[in-house]
Amino acid sequence: MSIFFKIIKNFIFKCYNSFGDVMKDYYTIEKLDHQGRGIIHVNGKVIFVENALPNEIVEIQIVKSKKNFAEAKVLSYEKKSEYRCEALCPYYEKCGGCHMMHVSYEKQLMFKLEKVKDILNKFMKNFTFAIQPVIEAEHLGYRNKATFQIHDQIGYFKKESNTVVPIQECLLVDVKINKILKLLSQLDVSMCQQIIVRASKFLKETMVIFITDDTIEKEKIIETIGKYVDSIYVKGKQLKCIYGKSYIEEKLGDFIFEISPDSFFQVNSAQAKNLYDLVKKYANLKKTDSVLDLYCGTGTIGLYVSPYVHKVLGIEVNEQAIMDAKRNQKKNCIENVAFICGNVSQMLSTIKEYYDVIIVDPPRSGLDKETIRFLKSCGAKRIIYVSCDPVTLARDLNILSEVYGVLELTPVDMFPNTYHVECVCVLNRR
Repeated sequence: MSIFFKIIKNFIFKCYNSFGDVMKDYYTIEKLDHQGRGIIHVNGKVIFVENALPNEIVEIQIVKSKKNFAEAKVLSYEKKSEYRCEALCPYYEKCGGCHMMHVSYEKQLMFKLEKVKDILNKFMKNFTFAIQPVIEAEHLGYRNKATFQIHDQIGYFKKESNTVVPIQECLLVDVKINKILKLLSQLDVSMCQQIIVRASKFLKETMVIFITDDTIEKEKIIETIGKYVDSIYVKGKQLKCIYGKSYIEEKLGDFIFEISPDSFFQVNSAQAKNLYDLVKKYANLKKTDSVLDLYCGTGTIGLYVSPYVHKVLGIEVNEQAIMDAKRNQKKNCIENVAFICGNVSQMLSTIKEYYDVIIVDPPRSGLDKETIRFLKSCGAKRIIYVSCDPVTLARDLNILSEVYGVLELTPVDMFPNTYHVECVCVLNRR
């Protein structure tokens, strides 16, 4: 009987059915999942292993176990991948901001390309169109916006928690943001929930927004950081500019864009320009073309392509974004663009004119049924689909391909050192 119980005990231990079990044998990582985690299969159960790369041989410990899968961390490496690199960030193991800093940038690009292909193969019926290499980016210092969390100290949230990891520098953000972060350490910010810092890469301007429910020492803030920034806001019950300009500016190509505290603006300025250039290239625009820009946000794409077409109409549900779009239109002296505020799926029924090219840049949830129905019946000769989620992109392309032929897709690395990837796709009417 004791031998029987010993066998059962060893079997349970090896099959990791309880929290915290250590897999005493070493396992070879098979591939990466779409979140950049290593995958192994043991006794019909998939295990996702954080900080593990394909072909690495690892000893692991289970940290979470469910019926059909488990999550694990690496205890030791018997063999390491040639693509593994030492994470430069001292907070990488705790901070939830990055996912793939332990992976060489070359391998990150390979991973994102394979991720897109894998998703399209899985969710599309007829995936035969060309996938171009990922447009790469500067993989450090690229972010023009940081949202710092406050709990006694300034930092980012720990992975999968609301615990704040205090930091002194973030390697992903613009150097100007890190300089401001050092200045913030001289202030008592305990009354704040968050501090948002924005910076323009090309025009070198900065803005700081203090999110607080309590009275804050505005004079002390201005005294400490005023001469180093262009704009300071306090957001409590109301949003108020307490110092400097009411907005900062960024330049993309030949255009100047205003960035107000609540504006949406691509967090990677340099890569945003590459993305907009790709949209323009795929659209193959003519001076006689009319362009419909759906989910236009602050109008950056519509304004960017406006010199090459007859006219542009942008539609966006966010009222603040439309106000920003109209200001940017005026600032750049553009007369052939119009913006209207409203829910895209509801506004489409009011459109009676024909549009040659339609640009869509929907939220992560993708296109709704009403918008897809409009796109299939509108007769536009070309659709440019900008997507932040390859899964919903594949779903929508499946339906649109009944009327449109998908010609080509290019992934764009907007967020290096994370598993996220943007895609731009061109569809021509059959």
